[in-house]
Amino acid sequence: MAGIPKRIIAAFTQAHPSTIHRWIGRLEEGHAITDLPRCGRPRTYDEASRLTTIAVYCQQAPPLPGVHHWSLRDAERHFQRHPEAVGGPISRSTIQRILCQHSLRPHRRRYYLQITDPDFFPKMEAIVDLYLNPPHNLYCFDECTCIQALKRLTPALPTAADHTLLEDFDYQRNGTTDLLAFLNPATGRVYGQCTGDHNRHTLSRVFTAQVQNHPSDAVIHYIMDNLSSHYHEDFCRRVAQLSAVPYPSLRNSAERRQWLQSEDKRIVVHFLPFHASWLNLIEIWFGILKSKCLKYDHFDSVDQLQTSISAFIETWNRCFAHPFKWSYTGEGLHARAVRRLGRLLAIETDQMDAKFLKSQLLLMSNIASSYLDLVPHADWMQLLELAAQKQSYISSIIEKETGPRRKLWAQEAYERFVKTVVNRKEPLALAG
Repeated sequence: MAGIPKRIIAAFTQAHPSTIHRWIGRLEEGHAITDLPRCGRPRTYDEASRLTTIAVYCQQAPPLPGVHHWSLRDAERHFQRHPEAVGGPISRSTIQRILCQHSLRPHRRRYYLQITDPDFFPKMEAIVDLYLNPPHNLYCFDECTCIQALKRLTPALPTAADHTLLEDFDYQRNGTTDLLAFLNPATGRVYGQCTGDHNRHTLSRVFTAQVQNHPSDAVIHYIMDNLSSHYHEDFCRRVAQLSAVPYPSLRNSAERRQWLQSEDKRIVVHFLPFHASWLNLIEIWFGILKSKCLKYDHFDSVDQLQTSISAFIETWNRCFAHPFKWSYTGEGLHARAVRRLGRLLAIETDQMDAKFLKSQLLLMSNIASSYLDLVPHADWMQLLELAAQKQSYISSIIEKETGPRRKLWAQEAYERFVKTVVNRKEPLALAG
């Protein structure tokens, strides 16, 4: 109707040009472009039965005690025993065709990492700024724990023509080791030590050895996660000793983290957001270690495993080390966090507790206060509608909390969410 050439319409709709010609002819004759009725056997299952099949198969818990995930064979047996659900017994091949027609793959699963830190985005911006504008001495630190010394019980068969390497699945555990590693993103060089544990005493010892590789007046920055040993009293005292500054007696973890992040000493610690270890570049190097050193070897003892890891670190620094360039800026992540909370509210999952709800409500309040223009209008509208519709669901989660303090914190977070998001003077739907 707009005069667009048929070949362009065919390319856009992925249909044959003769099909486009047929559509145009139907429109000119006053008919719809849908296919005309054809001969053949009519559908056995109407649209309502097909939708019922999808609803039963895609629900989170099948109506079978102790079974938490469907298979096509299980669903076929269920519908054979209860044919009234869809108007008759249905085969697993038909169930599969119905799912494929709607692009549904409930058997597939993938991990994702939910943002749980209410102050995630300011903290992420600080870490990203460190990567994009790094100081002279910047190190990413983390522990790779419980690395197993595995020995295959059967020798592997080498590759041959048209044959892959054959490796027996059975193995023997010969102990574990921990690796404490520091990555310099500017050069890619790694300093690491294998240890029997990763408690605060081991951390202080390895950290001291790494700091002593620098001049006594060098300013050093470290990126690390929020493991309790990283802001323990003993670790703070060791940082103060290495920085040649007095250590004030601090009462709680929040004060110790704040002191470690202060820039009035030569050692500055930058903490990642909670539940956001993917922002640490050392995790990429741990993946390289596993693929190049640990995956294809076998170890008779922990000593042999530790020797192999130390040898790989030397080889890496000599042959493979290269600068690690950070490019992720977090674009689109604000809107994704809003949409994910909307999906969780829409399904009214019973897995949500008051602690998780509190973190999500505070996160939404902070996004609305500081990052409102980064979330599309439609996402804010959907969240506002769901917050109004699911008020009783949110209240029920808070009421189920048995801990008095956690219940109070969740209630305060909900009140702040209502004030800053739902009842904001400037409607979020118009500001978004």
